[in-house]
Amino acid sequence: MKRTNLFQRLEKYNGKFIDFNGWEMAISYDGTLKEHAYVRNDSGFFDVSHMGRLHIDNNHIDILNKLVCGNILKNESNTALYTMILNHDGGVIDDVIIWKFDTYLILICNASNTKKVIDWFNKHELETTYMNNETSLLAIQGPNVIDKLTNDIPIPEKFECLVSKNKLFNDEIIIARTGYTGEDGLEIMIKHNDDIKLIDLLDEIMIPPCGLGSRDTLRLEASLPLYGQELNENISPVEVGFKWVINFDHDFNGKDKLLQQVENGEHKYIKRFVIDERIVARHGDKVTSGNVNGVVTSGNYSPILGKSIGFALFESKPESYSIKLTIRDRLVDGKLIKGRFLGKQ
Repeated sequence: MKRTNLFQRLEKYNGKFIDFNGWEMAISYDGTLKEHAYVRNDSGFFDVSHMGRLHIDNNHIDILNKLVCGNILKNESNTALYTMILNHDGGVIDDVIIWKFDTYLILICNASNTKKVIDWFNKHELETTYMNNETSLLAIQGPNVIDKLTNDIPIPEKFECLVSKNKLFNDEIIIARTGYTGEDGLEIMIKHNDDIKLIDLLDEIMIPPCGLGSRDTLRLEASLPLYGQELNENISPVEVGFKWVINFDHDFNGKDKLLQQVENGEHKYIKRFVIDERIVARHGDKVTSGNVNGVVTSGNYSPILGKSIGFALFESKPESYSIKLTIRDRLVDGKLIKGRFLGKQ
Protein backbone atom coordinates (compact mmCIF):
# COMPACT_ATOMS: atom_id res chain seq x y z
CA MET A 1 0.00 0.00 0.00
CA LYS A 2 1.04 3.57 -0.61
CA ARG A 3 1.66 5.91 2.30
CA THR A 4 1.60 9.68 2.58
CA ASN A 5 4.77 11.54 3.55
CA LEU A 6 3.26 12.12 7.01
CA PHE A 7 2.54 8.45 7.73
CA GLN A 8 5.35 7.88 10.24
CA ARG A 9 4.63 11.13 12.06
CA LEU A 10 0.93 10.28 12.31
CA GLU A 11 1.67 6.76 13.58
CA LYS A 12 2.71 8.38 16.86
CA TYR A 13 -0.96 9.13 17.56
CA ASN A 14 -1.66 5.34 17.69
CA GLY A 15 -4.52 5.48 15.22
CA LYS A 16 -6.23 2.61 13.43
CA PHE A 17 -5.02 2.39 9.83
CA ILE A 18 -6.81 0.68 6.94
CA ASP A 19 -6.43 0.10 3.20
CA PHE A 20 -8.26 3.00 1.53
CA ASN A 21 -8.15 2.64 -2.26
CA GLY A 22 -4.56 1.41 -2.07
CA TRP A 23 -3.46 3.93 0.57
CA GLU A 24 -2.70 3.07 4.19
CA MET A 25 -4.80 5.74 5.90
CA ALA A 26 -6.09 6.32 9.43
CA ILE A 27 -9.78 5.50 9.87
CA SER A 28 -9.65 6.98 13.39
CA TYR A 29 -7.36 8.01 16.25
CA ASP A 30 -9.64 8.67 19.25
CA GLY A 31 -12.78 7.15 17.72
CA THR A 32 -15.04 8.40 14.95
CA LEU A 33 -17.70 9.92 17.24
CA LYS A 34 -15.13 11.82 19.30
CA GLU A 35 -13.38 13.12 16.20
CA HIS A 36 -16.72 14.13 14.68
CA ALA A 37 -17.36 16.19 17.81
CA TYR A 38 -13.87 17.72 17.71
CA VAL A 39 -14.56 19.18 14.28
CA ARG A 40 -18.19 20.19 14.86
CA ASN A 41 -17.49 21.86 18.20
CA ASP A 42 -13.85 22.95 18.08
CA SER A 43 -11.18 21.80 15.61
CA GLY A 44 -9.40 18.84 14.06
CA PHE A 45 -7.07 18.09 11.17
CA PHE A 46 -7.00 15.47 8.43
CA ASP A 47 -4.05 14.26 6.37
CA VAL A 48 -5.55 14.23 2.88
CA SER A 49 -2.25 14.00 1.03
CA HIS A 50 -3.55 10.97 -0.89
CA MET A 51 -5.74 13.31 -2.96
CA GLY A 52 -4.37 14.27 -6.37
CA ARG A 53 -2.80 17.71 -6.83
CA LEU A 54 -2.22 18.99 -10.36
CA HIS A 55 -0.49 22.21 -11.39
CA ILE A 56 -1.95 23.73 -14.58
CA ASP A 57 -0.50 26.76 -16.32
CA ASN A 58 -3.01 29.54 -16.98
CA ASN A 59 -2.10 29.37 -20.67
CA HIS A 60 -4.22 26.18 -20.73
CA ILE A 61 -7.20 27.56 -18.81
CA ASP A 62 -9.42 27.64 -21.92
CA ILE A 63 -8.94 23.90 -22.41
CA LEU A 64 -9.73 23.14 -18.78
CA ASN A 65 -12.80 25.38 -18.88
CA LYS A 66 -14.37 23.15 -21.56
CA LEU A 67 -13.85 20.06 -19.41
CA VAL A 68 -15.64 21.33 -16.26
CA CYS A 69 -19.20 22.57 -15.75
CA GLY A 70 -18.14 25.65 -13.76
CA ASN A 71 -16.74 28.71 -15.52
CA ILE A 72 -13.18 29.20 -14.23
CA LEU A 73 -12.72 32.24 -16.45
CA LYS A 74 -15.26 34.11 -14.33
CA ASN A 75 -13.33 33.43 -11.13
CA GLU A 76 -10.89 36.09 -10.00
CA SER A 77 -7.35 35.21 -8.98
CA ASN A 78 -6.91 33.90 -5.42
CA THR A 79 -10.33 32.26 -5.38
CA ALA A 80 -11.43 28.64 -5.05
CA LEU A 81 -14.02 26.93 -7.23
CA TYR A 82 -15.80 23.63 -6.54
CA THR A 83 -16.77 22.07 -9.86
CA MET A 84 -17.07 18.77 -11.73
CA ILE A 85 -15.20 17.27 -14.67
CA LEU A 86 -17.81 15.82 -17.03
CA ASN A 87 -17.81 13.27 -19.81
CA HIS A 88 -19.63 13.85 -23.10
CA ASP A 89 -22.90 12.53 -21.64
CA GLY A 90 -22.78 14.83 -18.60
CA GLY A 91 -21.64 12.11 -16.20
CA VAL A 92 -19.15 13.04 -13.50
CA ILE A 93 -15.56 11.93 -14.08
CA ASP A 94 -14.62 13.60 -10.80
CA ASP A 95 -15.62 16.44 -8.52
CA VAL A 96 -12.72 18.78 -7.86
CA ILE A 97 -11.58 21.98 -6.18
CA ILE A 98 -9.64 24.47 -8.28
CA TRP A 99 -7.48 27.16 -6.67
CA LYS A 100 -6.89 29.98 -9.15
CA PHE A 101 -3.81 32.24 -9.08
CA ASP A 102 -2.44 34.85 -11.49
CA THR A 103 -0.32 32.49 -13.58
CA TYR A 104 -1.44 28.98 -12.64
CA LEU A 105 -4.17 26.77 -11.18
CA ILE A 106 -4.01 24.00 -8.58
CA LEU A 107 -6.61 21.29 -9.18
CA ILE A 108 -7.36 18.86 -6.34
CA CYS A 109 -9.07 15.61 -7.32
CA ASN A 110 -10.10 12.44 -5.52
CA ALA A 111 -7.27 9.98 -4.86
CA SER A 112 -9.02 7.08 -6.59
CA ASN A 113 -9.61 9.21 -9.69
CA THR A 114 -6.20 10.87 -10.08
CA LYS A 115 -4.96 8.64 -12.91
CA LYS A 116 -8.34 8.79 -14.66
CA VAL A 117 -8.35 12.60 -14.46
CA ILE A 118 -4.78 12.87 -15.79
CA ASP A 119 -5.58 10.46 -18.65
CA TRP A 120 -8.72 12.45 -19.52
CA PHE A 121 -6.75 15.68 -19.55
CA ASN A 122 -4.04 14.13 -21.71
CA LYS A 123 -6.71 12.97 -24.15
CA HIS A 124 -7.78 16.61 -24.48
CA GLU A 125 -4.19 17.89 -24.72
CA LEU A 126 -4.30 19.60 -21.33
CA GLU A 127 -0.83 19.60 -19.80
CA THR A 128 -0.55 19.11 -16.04
CA THR A 129 2.22 18.66 -13.48
CA TYR A 130 1.68 16.06 -10.74
CA MET A 131 2.57 17.63 -7.39
CA ASN A 132 2.01 14.78 -4.91
CA ASN A 133 5.63 13.65 -4.90
CA GLU A 134 6.79 16.90 -3.34
CA THR A 135 3.81 18.19 -1.33
CA SER A 136 1.41 17.21 1.42
CA LEU A 137 -2.17 18.39 1.89
CA LEU A 138 -3.81 18.95 5.26
CA ALA A 139 -7.43 19.88 5.94
CA ILE A 140 -7.78 21.75 9.24
CA GLN A 141 -11.47 22.09 10.05
CA GLY A 142 -13.78 23.35 12.76
CA PRO A 143 -15.38 26.53 14.14
CA ASN A 144 -12.30 27.45 16.22
CA VAL A 145 -9.64 26.78 13.56
CA ILE A 146 -9.34 30.35 12.33
CA ASP A 147 -8.92 31.78 15.84
CA LYS A 148 -6.34 29.14 16.73
CA LEU A 149 -4.23 29.67 13.59
CA THR A 150 -4.59 33.41 13.02
CA ASN A 151 -1.35 34.30 14.85
CA ASP A 152 0.76 31.83 12.87
CA ILE A 153 -0.72 31.61 9.38
CA PRO A 154 -2.36 34.25 7.12
CA ILE A 155 -6.08 33.59 6.78
CA PRO A 156 -7.85 34.07 3.44
CA GLU A 157 -11.54 34.94 3.17
CA LYS A 158 -13.99 32.07 2.61
CA PHE A 159 -13.51 30.32 -0.75
CA GLU A 160 -10.36 32.31 -1.35
CA CYS A 161 -6.74 31.14 -1.44
CA LEU A 162 -3.29 32.65 -1.09
CA VAL A 163 0.42 31.87 -1.27
CA SER A 164 2.44 32.63 1.86
CA LYS A 165 6.14 32.76 2.65
CA ASN A 166 5.92 32.04 6.35
CA LYS A 167 8.76 32.30 8.85
CA LEU A 168 7.77 28.91 10.28
CA PHE A 169 8.52 27.09 7.04
CA ASN A 170 11.36 26.90 4.52
CA ASP A 171 9.20 27.10 1.41
CA GLU A 172 6.02 28.82 0.36
CA ILE A 173 2.74 27.27 1.41
CA ILE A 174 -0.65 27.54 -0.30
CA ILE A 175 -3.64 28.18 1.97
CA ALA A 176 -7.29 27.93 0.94
CA ARG A 177 -10.33 28.55 3.09
CA THR A 178 -12.15 25.49 1.85
CA GLY A 179 -13.07 22.06 3.19
CA TYR A 180 -15.32 19.02 3.13
CA THR A 181 -16.94 19.03 6.57
CA GLY A 182 -19.51 21.82 6.51
CA GLU A 183 -17.38 23.78 8.98
CA ASP A 184 -15.08 26.74 8.51
CA GLY A 185 -11.42 25.89 8.12
CA LEU A 186 -8.37 25.72 5.91
CA GLU A 187 -6.74 23.37 3.42
CA ILE A 188 -2.97 23.79 3.25
CA MET A 189 -0.63 22.45 0.60
CA ILE A 190 2.91 22.33 1.92
CA LYS A 191 6.27 20.95 0.80
CA HIS A 192 7.52 17.67 2.27
CA ASN A 193 10.37 19.31 4.12
CA ASP A 194 7.89 21.51 6.01
CA ASP A 195 4.85 19.30 6.57
CA ILE A 196 6.01 17.82 9.89
CA LYS A 197 6.58 21.36 11.18
CA LEU A 198 2.94 22.08 10.45
CA ILE A 199 1.85 18.98 12.39
CA ASP A 200 4.03 20.13 15.30
CA LEU A 201 2.30 23.52 15.21
CA LEU A 202 -1.12 21.87 15.28
CA ASP A 203 -0.01 19.86 18.32
CA GLU A 204 1.09 23.04 20.09
CA ILE A 205 -2.25 24.77 19.58
CA MET A 206 -4.18 21.60 20.47
CA ILE A 207 -5.76 20.70 17.13
CA PRO A 208 -6.02 16.88 17.14
CA PRO A 209 -5.77 14.45 14.21
CA CYS A 210 -8.94 12.93 12.76
CA GLY A 211 -9.42 9.94 10.52
CA LEU A 212 -11.42 9.06 7.43
CA GLY A 213 -14.31 7.72 9.53
CA SER A 214 -15.23 11.13 10.91
CA ARG A 215 -14.46 12.79 7.59
CA ASP A 216 -17.21 10.63 6.07
CA THR A 217 -19.79 11.28 8.80
CA LEU A 218 -19.01 15.01 8.72
CA ARG A 219 -19.38 15.29 4.93
CA LEU A 220 -22.62 13.29 4.99
CA GLU A 221 -24.05 15.46 7.77
CA ALA A 222 -23.04 18.51 5.69
CA SER A 223 -24.97 17.05 2.70
CA LEU A 224 -21.85 16.67 0.56
CA PRO A 225 -21.62 13.86 -2.04
CA LEU A 226 -18.88 11.26 -2.16
CA TYR A 227 -17.44 10.09 -5.47
CA GLY A 228 -18.17 6.42 -6.06
CA GLN A 229 -21.38 6.63 -4.05
CA GLU A 230 -23.41 9.71 -4.98
CA LEU A 231 -21.22 10.60 -7.96
CA ASN A 232 -20.00 8.52 -10.88
CA GLU A 233 -19.77 8.63 -14.67
CA ASN A 234 -23.45 7.69 -15.03
CA ILE A 235 -24.76 10.43 -12.72
CA SER A 236 -24.85 14.11 -13.66
CA PRO A 237 -24.64 17.22 -11.45
CA VAL A 238 -28.35 17.76 -12.14
CA GLU A 239 -29.25 14.27 -10.92
CA VAL A 240 -27.24 14.65 -7.71
CA GLY A 241 -29.05 17.93 -6.99
CA PHE A 242 -26.00 20.12 -7.55
CA LYS A 243 -27.29 22.38 -10.33
CA TRP A 244 -25.61 25.28 -8.51
CA VAL A 245 -22.17 24.05 -9.66
CA ILE A 246 -23.17 24.38 -13.33
CA ASN A 247 -22.58 27.58 -15.28
CA PHE A 248 -24.38 27.33 -18.61
CA ASP A 249 -22.83 30.49 -20.04
CA HIS A 250 -19.87 28.61 -21.52
CA ASP A 251 -19.36 25.49 -23.66
CA PHE A 252 -18.41 22.29 -21.82
CA ASN A 253 -18.73 18.53 -22.19
CA GLY A 254 -22.27 17.29 -21.59
CA LYS A 255 -23.87 20.75 -21.65
CA ASP A 256 -26.73 19.75 -23.99
CA LYS A 257 -27.54 16.70 -21.87
CA LEU A 258 -27.69 18.77 -18.69
CA LEU A 259 -29.90 21.39 -20.32
CA GLN A 260 -32.26 18.62 -21.41
CA GLN A 261 -32.40 17.22 -17.88
CA VAL A 262 -33.11 20.64 -16.38
CA GLU A 263 -35.86 21.33 -18.91
CA ASN A 264 -37.80 18.05 -18.83
CA GLY A 265 -36.98 16.67 -15.39
CA GLU A 266 -36.76 13.16 -16.84
CA HIS A 267 -33.71 11.76 -15.11
CA LYS A 268 -32.50 9.97 -12.00
CA TYR A 269 -32.77 11.81 -8.66
CA ILE A 270 -30.52 11.68 -5.61
CA LYS A 271 -32.35 12.79 -2.46
CA ARG A 272 -31.50 13.20 1.21
CA PHE A 273 -33.45 11.19 3.75
CA VAL A 274 -33.78 10.88 7.52
CA ILE A 275 -34.96 8.02 9.71
CA ASP A 276 -36.31 8.95 13.15
CA GLU A 277 -34.54 6.11 14.92
CA ARG A 278 -31.01 4.79 15.33
CA ILE A 279 -31.12 2.06 12.68
CA VAL A 280 -28.65 2.93 9.93
CA ALA A 281 -29.28 2.45 6.21
CA ARG A 282 -26.21 1.33 4.28
CA HIS A 283 -25.00 1.59 0.70
CA GLY A 284 -27.08 -0.74 -1.45
CA ASP A 285 -30.19 -0.93 0.76
CA LYS A 286 -33.40 -0.76 -1.26
CA VAL A 287 -35.80 2.19 -0.92
CA THR A 288 -39.14 3.10 -2.47
CA SER A 289 -41.16 6.31 -2.78
CA GLY A 290 -44.63 5.26 -3.90
CA ASN A 291 -43.99 3.27 -7.07
CA VAL A 292 -40.53 4.70 -7.68
CA ASN A 293 -37.64 2.41 -6.77
CA GLY A 294 -34.30 3.51 -5.46
CA VAL A 295 -31.18 2.48 -3.60
CA VAL A 296 -29.25 3.99 -0.71
CA THR A 297 -25.91 5.44 -1.82
CA SER A 298 -24.68 6.62 1.61
CA GLY A 299 -26.05 6.21 5.10
CA ASN A 300 -24.87 6.75 8.65
CA TYR A 301 -25.92 7.97 12.06
CA SER A 302 -25.76 11.73 12.60
CA PRO A 303 -24.32 12.47 16.06
CA ILE A 304 -25.56 16.06 15.88
CA LEU A 305 -29.11 15.33 14.72
CA GLY A 306 -29.51 12.10 16.68
CA LYS A 307 -31.00 10.42 13.60
CA SER A 308 -30.02 8.10 10.79
CA ILE A 309 -29.41 10.08 7.60
CA GLY A 310 -28.36 9.34 4.06
CA PHE A 311 -28.62 9.78 0.30
CA ALA A 312 -30.81 7.63 -1.97
CA LEU A 313 -30.71 7.34 -5.77
CA PHE A 314 -34.17 7.02 -7.39
CA GLU A 315 -34.87 5.82 -10.93
CA SER A 316 -37.11 8.87 -11.51
CA LYS A 317 -38.64 11.70 -9.51
CA PRO A 318 -39.91 10.39 -6.14
CA GLU A 319 -43.68 10.34 -5.77
CA SER A 320 -43.76 11.16 -2.06
CA TYR A 321 -41.63 12.51 0.75
CA SER A 322 -42.56 9.37 2.71
CA ILE A 323 -40.28 6.45 1.86
CA LYS A 324 -39.82 2.81 2.79
CA LEU A 325 -36.35 1.36 3.26
CA THR A 326 -35.41 -2.31 3.50
CA ILE A 327 -32.65 -2.50 6.10
CA ARG A 328 -31.38 -5.95 7.08
CA ASP A 329 -34.71 -7.58 6.05
CA ARG A 330 -36.70 -5.02 8.04
CA LEU A 331 -39.06 -2.47 6.46
CA VAL A 332 -38.33 0.95 7.93
CA ASP A 333 -40.14 4.28 7.49
CA GLY A 334 -38.16 7.34 6.44
CA LYS A 335 -38.75 10.72 4.88
CA LEU A 336 -37.08 12.81 2.22
CA ILE A 337 -36.00 16.35 3.10
CA LYS A 338 -35.77 19.43 0.90
CA GLY A 339 -32.79 21.23 2.39
CA ARG A 340 -29.48 20.20 3.89
CA PHE A 341 -29.19 18.03 6.97
CA LEU A 342 -27.45 20.87 8.83
CA GLY A 343 -27.96 24.58 8.27
CA LYS A 344 -24.24 25.18 7.73
CA GLN A 345 -22.26 26.81 4.89
